[in-house]
Amino acid sequence: MNVPAIAKRTFEELKSKSEFLSMVQNIINELQQLSSPITRAKFIHNLIEELNRDVFSNPLVEQLSPCKMGCSACCHTQVSVTQDEAALMALLVREGIGIDLDLLELQAIAKNDSDEFYKIPYSKRACVFLDENGACRIYKNRPSVCRTNAVIGEIDQCDTSSEIKPTRLIKTPKSDLVIYASFMDAEDSGTLPYMLSKVISAE
Repeated sequence: MNVPAIAKRTFEELKSKSEFLSMVQNIINELQQLSSPITRAKFIHNLIEELNRDVFSNPLVEQLSPCKMGCSACCHTQVSVTQDEAALMALLVREGIGIDLDLLELQAIAKNDSDEFYKIPYSKRACVFLDENGACRIYKNRPSVCRTNAVIGEIDQCDTSSEIKPTRLIKTPKSDLVIYASFMDAEDSGTLPYMLSKVISAE
């Protein structure tokens, strides 16, 4: 499984505490009761939103985080998704959310290799769901990783046009464990372009 690094690290840090280990197992059990990939993806997204509510409404976070609509630096990086999330995004494309299929295929060639992905020119690394104003066209249905990767600091620290810089992420440990559980339960996972391309090609 291509478990996102932050979610994996959080799990390793907290797995010795029974309440967190139980949380992961309970989420996996819940997912296994749901037969539809769309329902599973939305279940995870809704759970993360609920857990993030207090974190992101903190006045200091609101004041110090540059993560607002129009800031799209992280939308030029690799994002991991589950097969369920890829199925949800493919459904949105079928329902009329327009994407550049040529751009998707260009990014998908890198598969899950970050070195290959970052060889792609910055302008061609933009998420296929990013609009001309730097806003996400599927914001309500964006992947779980996109719901947690928010930073504290200055907007330019996230710019990957010339190099990848260290960033100070807002801690969302419970949401990280939800993401970990969803990836452990997933039939398949990988980077957004690669997974979305595979689902669309299989239709």
